[in-house]
Amino acid sequence: MQFWSLMKRDVLVAWRKKSNLYQPLVFQLLIVTMFPLGLGAGAQTLSKIAPAVVWILALLSTLITLENIFKDDYEDGSLDVYVLSGMSLSLAALSKATAHWITTGIPVVLFAPVIGMLLHLPGHAYGILMLSLLLATPIFSLLGTVGSALIMNIKNGGMLLSVLVMPLLAPVLIFGAGAVLETTLGNTAMNHLLLLLGCTVLSVTLAPLAAAAAVRINLE
Repeated sequence: MQFWSLMKRDVLVAWRKKSNLYQPLVFQLLIVTMFPLGLGAGAQTLSKIAPAVVWILALLSTLITLENIFKDDYEDGSLDVYVLSGMSLSLAALSKATAHWITTGIPVVLFAPVIGMLLHLPGHAYGILMLSLLLATPIFSLLGTVGSALIMNIKNGGMLLSVLVMPLLAPVLIFGAGAVLETTLGNTAMNHLLLLLGCTVLSVTLAPLAAAAAVRINLE
C-alpha cells in the first residue's frame, strides 16, 4: 500500500506540472530538427545515424528530468516522514523510480517512432527500437534515482548528476543503439536485447538499495 500510494502521489504531482511531461519530448523534437540542417536532408545520410541519434536523445531527455526525483521531498521534509513512519527507503526509491518511468520513460518510448520517422529510420526497425527503449528506460529512471538521492541536498546539482549517471548509462546506450543498428542491417538483435534485459534486472535489484543508502547518508 505504501508503494502504490507514494507512486500514485508522484504521478499526480507530475501530471499537475505538465511542463515536466512535455519538456523531454519538446527537447527531442527541437534537437532532431537540427540534424537535417547540419548534415543535409538526404534520407540515406539521416537513416545511417538514426539509431544512435534516437537513443542519445532518449537518454539526454531523461537526464534533464532526474534532478527533482528526491530533491522536492528532501526540501519539504517528506523524506523525514518516510523515515519516521518506518517505511522502507528502498521501497520508496523503487516507487519514485516507477513514477518517473511512467511519466517520462513511457512517453519517450511512445514518441520514439516520431523521431525515427523524422530521421528516416527503416520501417522494419521500429519494433526493435520501441522494445529496446522499453527495456532501457526503467534503467534510466532507476540509476537516475540513485544519482538524485546523492545530490538532493546540493543546490543546482543537475550537472553533477549527469557526471555521476552518464558513465553508468553508457553500456545501456551501446546495447540499445546496437540493437537498432543490427536490425537496420538485417541482423538479429537478440544478443543486445538480452544484455539490456540483464541490465534492467540488475538495476531493479541494486538501484533501490543504493538510493536508500544515499538518502540515509544525506539525512544524517
